[in-house]
Parts: sequence; C-alpha cells; structure tokens
Amino acid sequence: MCIRDSNKIEALPVLFGEKDILKTIQLLPGISNTSEGSAGFNVRGGSMGQNLILLDEAPVYSASHLAGFFSVFNSDAIKDVTIYKGGVPASYGGRASSVLDIKMNNGNNKSFSMSGGIGLVASRLTVEAPLIKDKMSFIVSARRTYADLIARAVFPENIIRDDMKFYFYDFNAKLNYIINQNNRIFLSGFFGEDVFALGSDIGTNWGNATGTLRWNHIFSDRIFTQTSLVYSRYNYGFIFGQTSMRLRTGIEDIIFKEDATWYINPLNTMKFGLKSTWHYFRPGELTAAEEPDFEISASEKRAVEGALYLQNEQKITDRLNANYGVRLSMFSQAGPVWFYEYDNGKEPLDSTFYGKGKLAFPYYSVEPRMAINFMPNGKNSLKLSYSRMSQYLHLLSNTTAGSPADVWLPTGNNLKPVYVDHFLSLIHISEPTRPY
Repeated sequence: MCIRDSNKIEALPVLFGEKDILKTIQLLPGISNTSEGSAGFNVRGGSMGQNLILLDEAPVYSASHLAGFFSVFNSDAIKDVTIYKGGVPASYGGRASSVLDIKMNNGNNKSFSMSGGIGLVASRLTVEAPLIKDKMSFIVSARRTYADLIARAVFPENIIRDDMKFYFYDFNAKLNYIINQNNRIFLSGFFGEDVFALGSDIGTNWGNATGTLRWNHIFSDRIFTQTSLVYSRYNYGFIFGQTSMRLRTGIEDIIFKEDATWYINPLNTMKFGLKSTWHYFRPGELTAAEEPDFEISASEKRAVEGALYLQNEQKITDRLNANYGVRLSMFSQAGPVWFYEYDNGKEPLDSTFYGKGKLAFPYYSVEPRMAINFMPNGKNSLKLSYSRMSQYLHLLSNTTAGSPADVWLPTGNNLKPVYVDHFLSLIHISEPTRPY
C-alpha cells in the first residue's frame, strides 16, 4: 500500500504545532509509534530499524530530533511522501518491514517565493526561485530551535549557564536544471544536527548528511532512465570529563543507482535497474584528547551490497491492475576484517582474516514481489500482495523508541540476515454518504 498526499501534513497539527511527516503517517492503519510522543514508528510488528527511510533516494539512518520528539524532515521542503506497508515494488529493498520514500521540492522555476513560520519550538524559512527562468531553479529551507536562547533570556544565570547549548537544526537544498527536453539534472542535499552541551566538559551531538546527484534522460517517448549517485552519513558523538573523553559511532554509504522505465504499451510499464552500495561502519571509538595514546575501539567494518530488479505494472482490465517482479540482492563484508567463531557465543574458538578488498561470507537472496488491486466500483477495492524482503543491516538498540547511540552493524558469520515474507489481503469498503 502506498500513500501520496503530502497536503495532509499541512492540515494535521502535532506536538507544539510543528508539522511532522512521521507523526502524520502514524495515523495510518498498521503503523504505530514506538513510544508515546515519539516520531519513530513500527509497521505491522516490525521494529524501527526495519523501516527504510529515503530522502531523494538517500537512506536516512536516524530520522529524529530532540531524542525522538520531532522528525528531521522539514515539511516546507517536502514535495511527495510515499509509504509502502505491503506489496513493496521490486525497485525497493534492503529492509524487512516497510519503505518510506520522501521527495524534496524541485523549486519554483517561474518566480521568486519565500515562506516561513515561527513556532513555540522552532522557526523555519524557505526560499525558492529561478536562476534561469523555466530552465534552472533552486530551493533552500532551514529550521532551527531556539529553546536555549529563550531559556537564557527567561531564567537567571545560576540556573541556565551561558555555555549551555541545547538545540537542533536542519537544512535542505535542491537545484533543478533542465538542460534540454531530453536531459535534466537534480542536485539535492540535507544536513541536520542535534547539539546538547554543558561547556566543554560534557555534551553530545548527532546528525545526518545526505547528497544526491541525479540525471534523468529520455531516450525516446517509451524509454526513460535515471542515473543517481548518492551519499549518506550518520554520526553520533559524546564527550565527557576533564580529560575530554570522546565516544564516536556512525555509518556512511556511497550508492550508485541506474533505473530505467520502458512504456511497452498503454497497458504495460516495465521498470528495471541495478543498485550498488558501499557501506562503512564505525561501531564505536573511545579516545581522550589529553591522552593521545589512549584509544578503545570496535573494529571498523566495510561491506558491499548490490541488487538487480525487474518489475512490470500491468493494467489487465479497467478494474484490475497488477504489479509483479523480482529482485536479486547480495551482501558481503569486505576486508580488511577479522571474523571469529565462538563457543556458545562466549569464548572465541577460531579466527579468520580477510585482506583488503576480499569479500567474506557473501549472502544472496531472490525476492519475488506481487500486488493485485481489484476495484469492482469506484468506492470499493480488494488488494492482495506478496513480498519477499531481505535485510542485511542490523540496528542494535537498548530502547524501544531508539536513541542517537544506537549502532548499525552488518551481516556476517555470527549475525545472520533477516528474511521476511509479507502476505497482505485488504478489503476496503466505503460507507455510503449520509445526508444531514
């Protein structure tokens, strides 16, 4: 099932009047929040780490501000929101539960416009305008909280110190360039960070950074391609003590995608493509600024993930539609890396080293997908779907709501992939309109 209606976000009030995509989708059937007031969500029994969240094709690994009360998505910069809870198309993969696909606005290529708002928690400003009318446009959108500024103005110094920091910000930008009628380029980026600090002795910060460069090319009136180069990074840091002990963890991705659409005839639209991802994991590193020789760290990990897919969207009759296809995925850690075998998960029995560039413990999966939608009339529908989903990344968390210190780890010899079979049958019956 997918939802494409970003206008609903504008109409629904949420915490402190801040519009929030993740809070809005929690009102949909089958989706629940991870805890009261949290922006995190679960889909039909899945965990928070089993949801794939994309912003202009870039994965977002931590989608919350202020310890989960707000999402990182500024609704003023969002054009389209699609969530798949079942019947996931073969073009998506990598998570076991759901897919949330978010597209940013392309910018106004006709005229200059500016909008913003002042809320109880944050203020925001969005500017969009053409650089070359009808050819090149941009949009920039920024949001920042000012709780720290208000607190300093309201409370005395013995309660709120001048060196105390507690705020979050996010920044979206996108450039849209129409080269000619057959070629178009998009360049978009997102940056967001949370900062909580008490002087230089103790503090924490975490944030996301994404970037997407996409080239759309029309070969003919029937064949259309998208070539994308994507970057995503999530970092978490914590500093404490007079020796400036610092803990750092994070994950970084570089992705190449090639997607093609072939309009075979008015009844069939075929899509096919490939995706290649390089993952870099930093599970944890503890250092001390005043003691250069002190360092405790978990081994850095690297992995490659690839996929090929083929799907067809077919209009069988005026009332019956089908989307079916298959996705082939693979995942493997890459050297240099050590692998250990344990006795009942406690004592290491053996170890194996893989050198730089060597692939270790590869996994492969065949993922068939099918979704059928039958509408006997304009108000009622019957939907049936099956999806095989594979997930090779694992979120380690000691909370149900998720925290910035959660760690992502790759599949290996001791940590196995997650394979899920989705079956969905849904009957939607609209009630007749009653006059009042």
